Amino acid sequence: MKILANDGISKKGITDLEAAGFEVITTTVAQEQLADYINEHEISGLLVRSATQVRKDIIDNCPSLKLIGRGGVGMDNIDVAYAKEKGLHVINTPAASSESVAELVFAHLFGGVRFLYDANRNMPLEGDSKFKQLKKAYAGGSELRGKTLGVIGFGRIGQATAKIALGIGMKVIYSDPFIDKASITVDFFDNQSLTFNFESVSKVELLQNADFITLHVPAQKDYVIGNNEFNVMKEGVGIVNAARGGVIDE
Repeated sequence: MKILANDGISKKGITDLEAAGFEVITTTVAQEQLADYINEHEISGLLVRSATQVRKDIIDNCPSLKLIGRGGVGMDNIDVAYAKEKGLHVINTPAASSESVAELVFAHLFGGVRFLYDANRNMPLEGDSKFKQLKKAYAGGSELRGKTLGVIGFGRIGQATAKIALGIGMKVIYSDPFIDKASITVDFFDNQSLTFNFESVSKVELLQNADFITLHVPAQKDYVIGNNEFNVMKEGVGIVNAARGGVIDE
C-alpha cells in the first residue's frame, strides 16, 4: 500500500509506517498535478497538513484512494463529509499539537506585555542614541499573574492553554457552546496535581471580563470577534488568535 505524504512527514513517521508494511512517498506534488500523480502511482493513502487541498475533484477522480490523513487538528482543507460519503477513511491528529499551540499562545502573551518584539528590533538600531526614551517606552509592561484569561473554544488546545494560565496564577474563564462544563487537572513535577472545575460563560460575559483573550475555534462562516465584540471588551485587552485568521475581523 502506497502512502503519499504530500506536505512532509517526520523521519519517525516514515519509519513507523514502513515498519507496518507501507511504502511512503515524500514527493511534494503541486495541487494541479495531484490527481494525476495519485492515479499514476496508485496511491492508497494521502497524508496532508494545511497546504494541500483535498476536495471533491481529488475524491471523485482518484479511485485508488482509500485514506486521507491530516497531520494536525483542523480539517477545513478537506471535504470530510463528502469523502466519508464516498467510503474513504478520514483521520486527523487532534491531540498532537495541543501543548505546542498552548505554549505559543503564552510566547505571544509574554512577548506582548513586555514589548519584546519592538524592543528587540529598536534597541539594536537606536539604543545608543535613544536609550532613555526607549527604556521609558518599554518600562510600562504588565504582569500576567492575577489577570483574567478568556478562552474562546475549550477543546484540547483551549484546555492546554488554560493549564498554563492556571500555573502562572491567572484566572481562567471560557466560552464554548459545545462544552458546558469542564474539569482540568494541572500536573506538577513531583507527581502532585490540582483539579479545577469550570462552567462555560456567554461570549459577551467573557469579552466584558477578560484582560486577555485567546481563540481556539475551527474556521467559521462569520467572524467570532467583529465590531460588536470589540465594542464590549475592556479597554486595552490583549488578543491572541492561534486558530484561523478569518475568525477575527482584523
